[in-house]
This record gives sequence, structure tokens and C-alpha cells, in this order.
Amino acid sequence: MAGQTITQAVAQNNGGNLEQSRAQRMASFKDMLDRMAPEIARALPAHLTAERMARITLTQARQTPRLLACTAESLAGAVLTCAQLGMEPGPTGEAFFVPRRNGDTGEWEASFQLGYKGMAKLFWQHPLAKYLNTATIRVNDEFDYDLGTTPYLKHKPNKGDRGAEEGHWYAVYLLTNGGFGFAVLDKPAVDRRRRASAQPYGFGWKNNDNEMAEKSALRDAFDTMPKSAEMARALAWDGEVRTNLDLDAIDEPPQRDQDSADDNPLHYGEDEVADSEGGQQ
Repeated sequence: MAGQTITQAVAQNNGGNLEQSRAQRMASFKDMLDRMAPEIARALPAHLTAERMARITLTQARQTPRLLACTAESLAGAVLTCAQLGMEPGPTGEAFFVPRRNGDTGEWEASFQLGYKGMAKLFWQHPLAKYLNTATIRVNDEFDYDLGTTPYLKHKPNKGDRGAEEGHWYAVYLLTNGGFGFAVLDKPAVDRRRRASAQPYGFGWKNNDNEMAEKSALRDAFDTMPKSAEMARALAWDGEVRTNLDLDAIDEPPQRDQDSADDNPLHYGEDEVADSEGGQQ
């Protein structure tokens, strides 16, 4: 229905009803996306169409069946956030929809998660972008860094056998105005990030732990970087659940208490993520 708002489309959807079969929930989700299409099209950048966004979103739902048990509002919010940020969810690695249980209500909700490639995309859209790299250090590499008033980072990979992982990961960027920044994480720091993540037992940490560690370092490095409006929005919504479906809500992300998140991580048991391991980061 062309004149229908996203809120009206969600109100008609039965997503999250566990009494429905998976096929029924998929059909219900597809119907909601069809009704949302006009407003999604308004939010998308020129290189994306509402049809493509709907198609890759449905693929995400097929690969991560737990998403179909999530509330309709949170699913719509995750799709809308992707659309407004110009990110493609799923195979591109730019962004993912991650199901998580709300500790207060017991309901499953879909959160928006920025992928490693999405972060790189944001950097290269920055007008001052010059160079970006992340790496996993191995025991036979030469590696050293220092902070303070004369910070530096040196990494010379071994040209032969680089050996096993050494236990450090880093991200570094250079800007066209001469500015630069980097972040280095050791294994205890990475382990803390994993425990505090929405899916510490999920596909990303199980199968792409180095990439996840490098993404964590990249996020820390970005904290020191002058941010574009698009980068600031994406980082603010990373890992968050959105239920306000007004387009202006993209500029009003929930306030995050990082200390609280580190002390009280949202853990999932193996059984709760078993059907969520469809390739999300």
C-alpha cells in the first residue's frame, strides 16, 4: 500500500509470533517488507533500491531463522537503519541483523550490527581518507608500538613462515591532512570484547575471530578520528535495537553505558545461537 507508513506496516505484521510455522513467519515478514517498501525507498541512497534491500534482508532471515522470532518493530528498525546508512546486510559483510533476547521482556529483538567491511566503507567515504589497514600479529613478525607524545606503530610481517598468532591485533589509519591514529588490542582486551558482545558464542567469533578482533581494534582507532555524520550515526547504532521508526530517529541513538556493558554482558547459550549461525559477524 503506497501511502502506508512503516509504523502502520509493522502494526499489521505478525512477526515474532512463535505459534506460527517458520514458513508463515517468513511470509509475514515478506509482507511487512512489501508494505514498508515506499518509505524504505525514501531512506535509501541512490545506489540501492528497495527491492534489493528487501531481497537481501529476506536472505538474512533464511540464513538466521531466529530473526523470524524477533519483534516486528525491531526487525523493521534494523532494516530501516541499514537503509538510512546505505549498508547492505549479509553477504557483503557491511552489516548484519543479530537476534538477541531482551532481558526485561523475554522477547527476541533484532539488533543492527555494523560489519568490518561496513566500517571500512565508512572510512573510505570520509573526505580525508588516505590509508586504512588492520592486521593480526604472528610470532615471527617484527612488531612494536608506543603511545604518548611520539606515538608510532611498526609491523614487519615475516616473509617466510609467520608462525602462530602472537596475541595482538591492530588498526591504523592515515588522513590526507597528515593526521593518523591507531589502536592495538591484546588477547585479554579482545576476550573482554567477545564476552560483552551480543553473540559471544555466535558464528563470527567462532569462525572469524581474527576479523572480529581487528574490527574491535578498528572501532577503537575510529574513536580518535574526526567523524563524518554518516560514520557517527553508524557507530552509534552498532549493536543497538531500534523500535522508533520515524526517519529522524537515526539521529537519536540510545545512550550506551559501556562500563555497564562490559560488566554485565548479554550472554547466549549454545542452544540459543545454534540456529543463528548463518554467517553474521
